[in-house]
Amino acid sequence: MIALENKFFLLQQQNELLDKYVYTTTFDLHGNIIDISQAYLDFMGYQKKDIIGKNHSIFRSYDLDTTVINHLWETITNDKVWVGELKNIKYSGEEYWIKAIISPIYNKENVKIGYFSIKQDISEKKIFEEISIEDPLTLMYNRRYFDKYFKQELNRVSWKKEYFSLILLGVDYYEDFKDINGRLEADRIIVQISNVLREALNSKIHKIFKVTELEFAIILFNYDDSYITDLCHTLLTKIETSKIKNPQSTISDNFTLSIGAVNINTATQNLYCNDIYNLADINLSKAKTEGRNCTIVELDDANIKELKNIDIITKLPNKGSLIHDISTLHEEAMLIILHIRQISTLKNLYGFEFVSKISTIKAQELQNIIRDDEVSLYSLNIKEFAILITNKNLFEKYTLLLKHSILVNNEFYVQNLHEHISADFTVGVSFGMGNIFNHADLVLQEAILSKINYKVYKSNQSNLQLKEDNLKRLQVYKHALHNGNIIPYFQPIVDTTTKQVVKYEALARLETDDGEIISPYYFLESAKEDKPFEYFTRQMMQKVFNVFSKNNIEISMNLSYENINSQTMVDYIKNRLEKYGGEGITFEILETEDIKNYEVLEQFTLMIKQYGCKISIDDFGSGYSNFTHILRLNLDYIKLDGSLIQRLDNDENVKHMIKGLLVYAKNTNIKTIAEFVSSKELSISVQELGVDFMQGYYYGEPKAPQEYGLSYE
Repeated sequence: MIALENKFFLLQQQNELLDKYVYTTTFDLHGNIIDISQAYLDFMGYQKKDIIGKNHSIFRSYDLDTTVINHLWETITNDKVWVGELKNIKYSGEEYWIKAIISPIYNKENVKIGYFSIKQDISEKKIFEEISIEDPLTLMYNRRYFDKYFKQELNRVSWKKEYFSLILLGVDYYEDFKDINGRLEADRIIVQISNVLREALNSKIHKIFKVTELEFAIILFNYDDSYITDLCHTLLTKIETSKIKNPQSTISDNFTLSIGAVNINTATQNLYCNDIYNLADINLSKAKTEGRNCTIVELDDANIKELKNIDIITKLPNKGSLIHDISTLHEEAMLIILHIRQISTLKNLYGFEFVSKISTIKAQELQNIIRDDEVSLYSLNIKEFAILITNKNLFEKYTLLLKHSILVNNEFYVQNLHEHISADFTVGVSFGMGNIFNHADLVLQEAILSKINYKVYKSNQSNLQLKEDNLKRLQVYKHALHNGNIIPYFQPIVDTTTKQVVKYEALARLETDDGEIISPYYFLESAKEDKPFEYFTRQMMQKVFNVFSKNNIEISMNLSYENINSQTMVDYIKNRLEKYGGEGITFEILETEDIKNYEVLEQFTLMIKQYGCKISIDDFGSGYSNFTHILRLNLDYIKLDGSLIQRLDNDENVKHMIKGLLVYAKNTNIKTIAEFVSSKELSISVQELGVDFMQGYYYGEPKAPQEYGLSYE
């Protein structure tokens, strides 16, 4: 009896402490408050008698996204725990942010009677987040948040197959005004213009951003062309009639805007962020050349056809163009990949716009050096360029230019920072045809990790050198594995007919301590030789499932025969499927001569299909493909080997072989995927053959999940 009394007394003390120090609420099935802790009442400034019986929504801020609330109720009414962030209002009207955990509660008969919520004040954290996404001059959203929001919302709208609109607004004759009147006066004008735009727009409907010194952007969803056109004309009129004087303008006494806009139907147009931005930017340029103070809202098919070959920042041919050009080589070429070493640090210090300028400056420097017709410059991403030399007589010239010009010119003065910035190149060089990109990329990774200026790929390395290189890669890999730096990148797979993204393939990358991303060509073979290779697959798989659980997408991930032949690995996969489910997951298995026992694959296939997973054979047609064995696996997909796809337009025998594979697949009700689709021409050829899905740089390169608008951790 005494023990029971002590237990009751302890419980009473615990309840008193919770009431005094922890923010909690209890509410019924309709959201009406049953109980609330004194700590939470004191924090908000309410009295309990004013709260009990009231609906929980009395705390809610009116500008909180309703999708958050809908998701909250959808989660808890399905007997799941909801964890998220909410914006609420105190009794005084002051806004605050909380992180809430809301869980269903039940009576003795296990009947749900309401919900219990524990909250944590995160207002200070959110304030810092808001500071980091605001332009300090205009207090509008900045370029950093624009990039994040753009990708995130385009992904959401694309799933709904709605319209997505982007409007770019450039201030006419701003540079001329700034040159005459100075930066301070120019800043004052930008603030005035931003205030006019803010007053003319509805913040709940129109998201407005300041994306460059003289440009603004607006993002909207699900409006028709006439609404977008009318809105643009309204903004033009508002700015000009505000009578903000501009003596340097040649078209008006006042400041005016040039506007370029696009309205994309995501149900029919398969475009990514870069594509849409480029289209709007093309229209903005047209508006400027056609006299300024006007609007261009159009979707030119000719521009769309060219978009996938142009980098958004430098306007150079992009990685897809390079891969395509390499695939058409008939003679040995020289490839130089240049990596701006300090770019990650500079981006963290000064932001995206700053490193975009660096990338543009470096592109211009390289263009000034490259003067030969048989030499092409490409922008692979914000920190990498490539030079392809297709004339052997120029190899020596560009080797000398690399050593004595490109690698020397690595510093420039930044006026607004009043200091010199280093932007050194690290370089990988290779010679050849087929694997020229992989080889250059491989030695580039080695140069980055060895902290040397450049390295040339050599196919005739000594056995000792090969062993040393392999040991170095193994050390780098083990360090990354130990520190959790094996990360997934994602590449879209599109429907051949609609060009819509149907799923993403997860591909492994290694992140160094310096934030550099290392491709699998560098470390994967060394990793496979390591005994705990299974832990690599586990680390990668867990991160892929994290992305899968937070996004409405389908994902493919690779497994080796060694993985499937390991009972501990199979048990781990089963455990993950129990937790996350398998609907939307495809496992891709490489079909090679390493497969000793097809019964192991059959058993694995039966197991994963119980969870709704699908199965695919990767690199089919690459020399060893046993049709009889594959019939036993109950396949959903066959992925045609990329080496075949790359030769599709140049080798009739390859085309006949693929036709045979497609007949086999269709007769067995197996869908087909073509990988390494790197150009418009290949895309058309693949579609004409009747392949079901496509994957390759023409439709999107492997990127971090955030860059495709996917939530991650």
